[in-house]
Amino acid sequence: MRIPELLAPVGSMDHLKVAINAGASAVYLSGKNYGARKYATNFTLDEIEEAVNMAHMHNVKVYVTVNTLIKEDELENVINYLAKLYAMGTDAVLVQDLGLVELIRKHLPNLKIHASTQMTCENQLKIDYLESKGIKRVVLPREMRKEEIENLKTNMELEIFVHGALCYSYSGQCLMSSFKGGRSGNRGTCAQPCRQKYLIEGMKKQDYYLSPSDLNLFNHLKEIAELDIRCIKIEGRMRSKEYLAIVVSNYRKALNRLKSGKESTSEEINLVFNRGFNEGQFLNKSKRSIRAGHIGLKIGRVIKSSENQLAIRMNDHIKTMPEKGDGLLIVKNNDDYGFEISQDPLITTLNHFQKGKNKPVKDLTRKNKVLIVKKVWQNKKADFNLNESDVYLTKKNNLSKKVKEIENKGSSYVKSKLMLTFYIRNKYPVLKARLTLANHKEVTCEVMGNTPFEKPLKKSISQDTSKNQLLKMDKYPFEIAQININYDGTLFIPISKINKLRRNLFEKLENEVIDSYKHEPETIRLNKKEINQKEAEINFSFYTNNLKHLENITGVKRVYLEIPPQDDSLSLENGNYNINYIVNFIKKAIEIANGKNYELIWKWPDIAHDKLIKALNKVRGILNKMHYTIPIMSNSFNGEYASYSMNIANNYSINSLENYKILTVSPELRKKDYEEIIKYCMNPNKVEILVHGRVELMKTRYPILYGNESKRDYKNYLIDEKRTSIQFIKVFHQKN
Repeated sequence: MRIPELLAPVGSMDHLKVAINAGASAVYLSGKNYGARKYATNFTLDEIEEAVNMAHMHNVKVYVTVNTLIKEDELENVINYLAKLYAMGTDAVLVQDLGLVELIRKHLPNLKIHASTQMTCENQLKIDYLESKGIKRVVLPREMRKEEIENLKTNMELEIFVHGALCYSYSGQCLMSSFKGGRSGNRGTCAQPCRQKYLIEGMKKQDYYLSPSDLNLFNHLKEIAELDIRCIKIEGRMRSKEYLAIVVSNYRKALNRLKSGKESTSEEINLVFNRGFNEGQFLNKSKRSIRAGHIGLKIGRVIKSSENQLAIRMNDHIKTMPEKGDGLLIVKNNDDYGFEISQDPLITTLNHFQKGKNKPVKDLTRKNKVLIVKKVWQNKKADFNLNESDVYLTKKNNLSKKVKEIENKGSSYVKSKLMLTFYIRNKYPVLKARLTLANHKEVTCEVMGNTPFEKPLKKSISQDTSKNQLLKMDKYPFEIAQININYDGTLFIPISKINKLRRNLFEKLENEVIDSYKHEPETIRLNKKEINQKEAEINFSFYTNNLKHLENITGVKRVYLEIPPQDDSLSLENGNYNINYIVNFIKKAIEIANGKNYELIWKWPDIAHDKLIKALNKVRGILNKMHYTIPIMSNSFNGEYASYSMNIANNYSINSLENYKILTVSPELRKKDYEEIIKYCMNPNKVEILVHGRVELMKTRYPILYGNESKRDYKNYLIDEKRTSIQFIKVFHQKN
């Protein structure tokens, strides 16, 4: 069983130091542009170089996110930005844009590419395509399930998210922020509309129906490692240093224990920012958050409240006990009340509490504990009845001490092994080093002092004294594996000269380590030319999932037909697809379209996991045997037509998809962007744009999130705070 790389989010230089000290084996960060978290602090180019140098000294890899869609007029700037990242020694870049992949392959072939989760790579066809493009690692969608990951076959490294925020939509497939508020998730400026409260028509209250609770796969690390996942990723470039320190350090401890075959538990990670936890689609589970902000660790329920105190029946498995100065949150229905504990609470047993004795309990491992907190009422919000309310521990004061210890530790997960040799050459001291990095690179160097050894007037410098001075590590993250003192201890030199010799060697080693990752800088010119072309042919295509439209539609060149997602005949109760229904639907459509003045194209779902791909290919085979052929619109690189969900934003993406006849470009582009694409397009007749109709704002694998409610008699609209109606379809989430 291989222990996966632990990848930590870094939003600033201070966060980088915390991530390194907490035990990250790699970090991901972004420049000021082209990253999917534009509103994080992020890094200038000079800061990225400083971060890369610091990380490499600690044997930590640095991946830079360049995972937004790239517009035509940005391409040259972006490829030159990537050239600078490559020159400074960046270990890999995370990319969403298919055109950018082509540019990197052509101009920076040795720069490693990781396919961002924004690429929505959910099936084997996409995996195979990305591997054929030389991509080294793919970050799988958060919606991938354990058995689906297990069945993937690839030589690429697989990376998954294990902790942090979940999106309601597949990453890269959400247009809600863009169309609702003008801030595009595909351009790094998501406004998180899924975190807002909505009213569902037919329901009585607003709630967080699109807001999943956070992902936490801490208790499933063994299963993940057995899947040969090469990297586990923590989300949170915009979260606090406290979050980073506690989450990364706990996952590092758990991975270290896993090496010894031991598993771990942790309550600490519940005490830093989270909206509640669930195991996501990895185990096919979902749960909505009950509030947009931090909720903490659920510790029990209120069994009695009064003007003077609050009695909380503690959950038996809870080991973390609240203390003075800690924070509590009381939640009942849609109301909550938070406060800081002002006095030392009393911990007693349920039996004592019921008898009115309130005798303190010293053994905190006992079951049936009751926590009594006094004088909590400080505002009118607490006037509601708190009995049977859930209680969460939101803040633990002693965590701050641990965070500071991690922040100031100054050591990394894996230290470079250093072998030192000290000897005299022509009376002058010489210190020689061989440093072995975690990536098995070896760096060697030596320095010679400028002050010679002399015969002692009083006392010589002994071997032990020399050795003790040379063993001092200063700020450097090295581990001395061996030291050889080839000196008999009979001469004299000032100790300060030995210290200076050591410092000079370490400084030279640092420069050698940093330089070992760097490459020659270069400037790239794309030399794009406007293509002389005749006026492009203008025609119309029509999207539908209604067979009746096929009978009467005129004036269009193509009709894209999709199996209606709201039709329950598509899937059976056992979770398998209704092959007969799909065959008959497409067969009837082909018969209706026969002789019409348009080309009929079968549009496959934009999100298609392998189980669905298998079913659709089976349908296709059956139709072929019946001599019914139909071209395919598919985003899985196996069709002739591509929908707007492929997020095409530039000509390099268009040209890379040679097998496609028609590509619908991103609906997030503006008029100027379309003009730029057409200006440089080799075949403008290959380009389609959406001009009318309702755009799918989200593609999801979640149902509408109801918490513990079982009622499902909702109608067809979400209503936001501005009374805007957003239509959804009852079974638009994909069950399989």
